[in-house]
Amino acid sequence: MTVFARCKCFLKTNIFVKEINQHVKYTSDAQFVLEYSSVKEEVARRKNVFSDNKKRSEEIKIKYKRLHPEIFKLQENYFHEKFLEITKLVSNSSPDQLALQLEGNKQKRYYSFPVFSNKFCDLLLEELKNFENADVPKGRPNSMNKHGVLLDELGFNEEFLNAFRTEYLQPIAVKLFPEYVLDGLDTHKAFVVKYKIGEDVDLGWHHDNAEVTLNIALNEGFDEGSLYIGPMAGEGKGVAGSESTVEEYSHKKGWGLLHRGLQMHGAMPIEYGERYNMIIWARSSSVRNLNCPMCMKKPDLEPVDVGWGEGFTMCTS
Repeated sequence: MTVFARCKCFLKTNIFVKEINQHVKYTSDAQFVLEYSSVKEEVARRKNVFSDNKKRSEEIKIKYKRLHPEIFKLQENYFHEKFLEITKLVSNSSPDQLALQLEGNKQKRYYSFPVFSNKFCDLLLEELKNFENADVPKGRPNSMNKHGVLLDELGFNEEFLNAFRTEYLQPIAVKLFPEYVLDGLDTHKAFVVKYKIGEDVDLGWHHDNAEVTLNIALNEGFDEGSLYIGPMAGEGKGVAGSESTVEEYSHKKGWGLLHRGLQMHGAMPIEYGERYNMIIWARSSSVRNLNCPMCMKKPDLEPVDVGWGEGFTMCTS
C-alpha cells in the first residue's frame, strides 16, 4: 500500500539549524543564542505538525463564519483574462513558445504573469483579515514566517487549491520545468504570508520545500518589499557574491512569480503598509522520493497518519 510520508531529516536539529542559517542575519551574539534556542522547540512542533493541523482545521470548520463563502470554490471568473489566455495556449505550445507569453527571465527560468483578477484579490484579502480577527486557532505558515494563514486550515484545499494545482498550475509547470514534475504535481502546501512593520518585515536567503513555487501578490499599498532571486541551491555564490547572480522582482497585484522550488530567493524589508502574498508550494512525489529538497539526499522516509505529510510517498507492507 502506498502512503504519504515525510523525510526524517525534518525532525533533526542539524537540518533546522541549516534552515536558520539560510535566512537569519545575525547582528549580535545575543541574537545568535536566541535563534538557536528555538531549534528544539521547532523540532518538537514538527513532530506533531500534521495532527495539530488537523485539529485546528476541524475546529475552524465548526467555529469560523466565512465572510465570502463563494470564493472557496474555484471559478474561472476569479482569474485574470491574460491567465486564461495562457492556459489555453499551453497544450499546443512548445516550452519556448509558452515562455514568450510570459515575463521574467527565460535563461534563469523564472516567469511572471497575471493570475487573479483585482476583484478576487480584494475578496480574498477581506476573507483573510476576517479570519485574522476571528477567535479560532491559527497555525503559522512555515518555520520562517510567523504571520499569515495556512489555506488548508481555512478550507481552501477541497474545491479551490486542488483544482488549481491539477488543472491550471501543473500543465504550465510540465512545459517549463518538466524535470521537476515527472509523474505530476500530486500535492501542495499553500499559505498566505503577511509582511508589516512590527511583524514579519523581510525574509532571508532560502529555497523552498517544493518542486515548483507560485508566489502571487494579493494587494497594493506598500513600499519596497521586493523579492531578490538568485541561482539554484548549491550553485553560485548567492546573495553575498557577485551582484550579477541576484535579480530583483517587484510585486504587482494579482501577478504570480513562478520558479523552481530550489531557486534561491528572499524578500527585502517592507518600509510602509502591509504586503500579503499567496504562496503555493507544489510538490511531486516522483521527484522528491528520489532526492529530499531539504537534506539534499535520498530521503529516509517515515509514514504519516494525517494528510499529505511533506509530499513524499512510500510503500508499506
